[in-house]
Amino acid sequence: MNKKGNIMINLLYFIMGLGVMIAFISPINSFLDLAQQSDGLNCKGFIYDSNVSHSLSFDNQSNGGASGSPIACLALKLYLPYILLVFLIGGVAAILGNKTQQLAFGTEPQESY
Repeated sequence: MNKKGNIMINLLYFIMGLGVMIAFISPINSFLDLAQQSDGLNCKGFIYDSNVSHSLSFDNQSNGGASGSPIACLALKLYLPYILLVFLIGGVAAILGNKTQQLAFGTEPQESY
């Protein structure tokens, strides 16, 4: 297959992978919200289901007003964007690198004369 064909197939794989990533955003976000709730890390500023007065929103009164570890809360907030960023950079590198197709089917690149 020529180089343009490889790029098109790699682009197809990337688009399919991006669709799968988009499908998993909501479940991942739900799991991250579970950790930020007041019965978990009690991350400062967390609002459960757009309801500030809900028992799982940030509770200033629990543990003497102490919230969870700021570093842990920051890591949870940055978790999903970093995963998406790594996927996008890796996908574009695979498309431009043009190696995915050759490795997937176990074929060696052939030189044209």
